[in-house]
Amino acid sequence: MKAYGENYKKEYRDEHILKNGEVLVIRTPVEDDAEHLIEQMKTVDCETKFLAREPGEFSFTVEQEKKFIKNSLTDDNMLFLLSEVNGCIVGNCSVGRISTQKRFLHRATMGIALKKDYWQMGIGKKMMHACIKWCENNGIEQLELEVVTQNFRALSMYLGLGFEVFGTKKHAMKYSDGTYGDEYHMIYFLKDKL
Repeated sequence: MKAYGENYKKEYRDEHILKNGEVLVIRTPVEDDAEHLIEQMKTVDCETKFLAREPGEFSFTVEQEKKFIKNSLTDDNMLFLLSEVNGCIVGNCSVGRISTQKRFLHRATMGIALKKDYWQMGIGKKMMHACIKWCENNGIEQLELEVVTQNFRALSMYLGLGFEVFGTKKHAMKYSDGTYGDEYHMIYFLKDKL
């Protein structure tokens, strides 16, 4: 990661060619990305029921999102990334320590959200690799996440990367239609792979 400007501690940028020939850029956001990140999250919330919010519940203002971006760029305990194709933000992910207390410094958690039009293009996996690399560079021994048990696409990707299921949270989410979603708790052990 490179320093850029006194307000920011880190910068990440990686480029990939997608299967369709388009260029994918995975990078740290800047404050000017705030409005487009909000739009991306609101779109994703309407496209899947595998995220933590119902459509319309993402309520960050542009100023709040700018503050979140700025904080993420100066916080050594986390990494926030976006993915963009043709200058359009199509996804984001974040990874960070679950706590700054000494007994938990070896653990991190992560989340990822990608627009439906960009599923099955390898973008999620490339974002996951960036999160795992951050963990490796920061002494993290285990990376944890929760995934809805019916999210077969994501589950397959996580298992393929080496995550293991370590329990099920029954009725972890209750949808607005009264149905429930169970979640798997998954862990990727980096210490075994270092």
